[in-house]
Amino acid sequence: MHRGRGRLAKRWIYWKRRYSNPLPKDWVLLVCLLGVIVAAGLTFIEFRLGAFVLALVPAGLAFMRAMPAPWSEYWVNRSRGVDITTMLLFSGLLVAVSLVVPETR
Repeated sequence: MHRGRGRLAKRWIYWKRRYSNPLPKDWVLLVCLLGVIVAAGLTFIEFRLGAFVLALVPAGLAFMRAMPAPWSEYWVNRSRGVDITTMLLFSGLLVAVSLVVPETR
C-alpha cells in the first residue's frame, strides 16, 4: 500500500514553490523570449524588420549589462566589457546580414 504523497504531487509542490515568486532573471529571460517571438512574427511581414527587432534583443541585453549595480547583477564571474562587446557585435552582425541578404520579391 502506498503512503504519503505520490511522485506527481511532490513534483507539483516543488514547481509551485519554485516558480510562484519569479526571480528578476526569470523576467529578463521572458522578455528575451517574447522579443524573439515578436521578431519571428514580424519576419513573415518583412524579413529585415524581423531581423532588426531580433537585433534589439542582444542590444537591450548589452544596455542592461552596462547599467549600474542593481540592473547588472544577473551576470556573475564574467567581464562586463566582454559581455557588452559580444552582445553589440552579435547585434551588429544580425543587422549586417539582414542588409546583405537580397530581397526575393
